[in-house]
Amino acid sequence: MDGRASIFLPPGGKTGTDDWSTPHDLYDALHREFEFTMDACPLTEGSAAGMPLFGTDRLMDSWRGQRVWCNPPYRREIGRWLAKALEAEVAVFLVPARTDTAWWHDHAMKAAEVRFLRGRLKFGGAKHSAPFPSVVLVYRGA
Repeated sequence: MDGRASIFLPPGGKTGTDDWSTPHDLYDALHREFEFTMDACPLTEGSAAGMPLFGTDRLMDSWRGQRVWCNPPYRREIGRWLAKALEAEVAVFLVPARTDTAWWHDHAMKAAEVRFLRGRLKFGGAKHSAPFPSVVLVYRGA
């Protein structure tokens, strides 16, 4: 619900921020389906979904046995987050549909499911939709 998204061209017109919350209706539908136990990138301590926080750098935490929600920063290190996915029981990511990037070919293509979202999302309280399409990646690992 509070997953972070870093956008190269922020939909809300703000610049210099990585904090863009997941649309509530999208998160709620995915949470009902997957019953997340961990928010890997919460915007605030104490994740609004009430999921436990496992440390300040969730890339260093174990995801084993977890049902992970992750709306990671959309910068170059996105591949590091996606590489962690197969460690979890289930990991669900909201990421931009950037099919021309190395991280897409190296990591997104390993997802069990790729769900392209119709239209463009409005993140958080943004006035405008994101300037790119989004995708939900579902990984089924350990």
